[in-house]
Amino acid sequence: MAPTISRAWMLAGSAAVFAWPRAAGAQQLQKVRLIGVHGDDMTPVYYALSKGMYQKVGLDIDMVAASSGTAATAAVVSGSYELGKGSVIASLLAHIRNLPLVFVANGVVWDTKAPVSLIVVTADSDIKTARDLAGKTASAAALNDIVTLSVNAWTDKNGGDSSSIKWVEIPNSAEAEALISHRVDICNLNEPQLTAALATGKVRVFAQCMDAIGYHPGDHFVVAAYFAQAEWATKNPEACRNFARVTYEAAKYTNTHHAETVEMMADVTKIPVETIRKINRPPGATSSDPALLQPVIDAAVKYKNIPRAFPAKEMYFGA
Repeated sequence: MAPTISRAWMLAGSAAVFAWPRAAGAQQLQKVRLIGVHGDDMTPVYYALSKGMYQKVGLDIDMVAASSGTAATAAVVSGSYELGKGSVIASLLAHIRNLPLVFVANGVVWDTKAPVSLIVVTADSDIKTARDLAGKTASAAALNDIVTLSVNAWTDKNGGDSSSIKWVEIPNSAEAEALISHRVDICNLNEPQLTAALATGKVRVFAQCMDAIGYHPGDHFVVAAYFAQAEWATKNPEACRNFARVTYEAAKYTNTHHAETVEMMADVTKIPVETIRKINRPPGATSSDPALLQPVIDAAVKYKNIPRAFPAKEMYFGA
């Protein structure tokens, strides 16, 4: 069952006014099912839903929960759903394999000033530098994703040898326990699991490895994206454009008004309100700039997540 937003939030007023053109007369809304993992990175979409922004441009967005971004990608490619949200790595692989998938909008963007994903080790670990990772076991939710890519890139940039790291696949929800019980030596934790694990005092931050994907320190790049099957996008160009336009406009607001979305996202994610108030919140993209994707493509080629490079522009519908 998809997460829901409380009636109070659906009826709440907003400090911002969005002047979207309304669908003409009693025109029926176009139902568009959006499948993905419903985390805090979807704040702009849920905000736009709560304020009726999609409805004003003729879209009835139906949220569908997925177990992973990879599952969402497969579901959209198969035509089971119109839109999906997932890690860009899965989408890059689909593109390389000539599967009919196109980006409709950029999703969450990595911001080094507000890290929502960090590599951690146990508090008593002897791992201090990149060289110390030699022969160590690391976990990731998927073995060919942006986590493995970022750790490998960071390790090599900091004097270590990424080829010596042993990777195992463990669900995000179980990684902290696997680390604390010493079944793995390092793992990546996303918010809110990151803040919860650090609060126990049993783990400590080791590195901010995602920074290594950018060309330069502090670079922004897209980590997740909203996508559609190519044929559906071609037949529904206005729906794609309107979804992107509304989502970006919502992100411009939510990126700078975190406090106003805490209770809403607590309803959606079932994460306690006080926890969401403490964690870093991921910024949503505000444009379909392909330059946000190119660093990920280039790093993915270098570390063999994908077999060849290509211009990021190829991924975007209507580009």
